[in-house]
Amino acid sequence: MHDYDHYLTDTDFSLDGEIAAYNFTAKRLTSLEIQKILYSEIVLRSAAYLYLGHATAPKIVFP
Repeated sequence: MHDYDHYLTDTDFSLDGEIAAYNFTAKRLTSLEIQKILYSEIVLRSAAYLYLGHATAPKIVFP
């Protein structure tokens, strides 16, 4: 679903592209909890990868 949202929004996999694709996805979700999970999995993991230079273990940052 997420990669397809990149296709639909014509965005790349840069941090800006990840944020745009996440926003496109989040608009279709009714659950704030699911939005938070996807934000941590998509946007925050991408930001960590760009900052650290390597992938990190998946972690949910919102209780």
